[in-house]
Amino acid sequence: MSYIPKHDELEALSIQDLIDRYNSAANNTIVGTGFYREEITRRQNAAQTKKVLSLTKNMHHMTIAITLLTIVNVILVGYTLLK
Repeated sequence: MSYIPKHDELEALSIQDLIDRYNSAANNTIVGTGFYREEITRRQNAAQTKKVLSLTKNMHHMTIAITLLTIVNVILVGYTLLK
């Protein structure tokens, strides 16, 4: 029977250690439907996070492009007015 590690011990475990402990505990554990609902929610959240990160990256690129175009526009307007 395994014990629940204290918070500091849990934080110190690597991902692989956590996976190994999970797999070991899974051999002796019976799950209910809540387990599957939580996994579905986790996957939906991961997919949504991926979409939001993609949108953020696109907005970053668009912001850079708009900034560059604004600078070019200011230069052209200034050049035209000084002519």
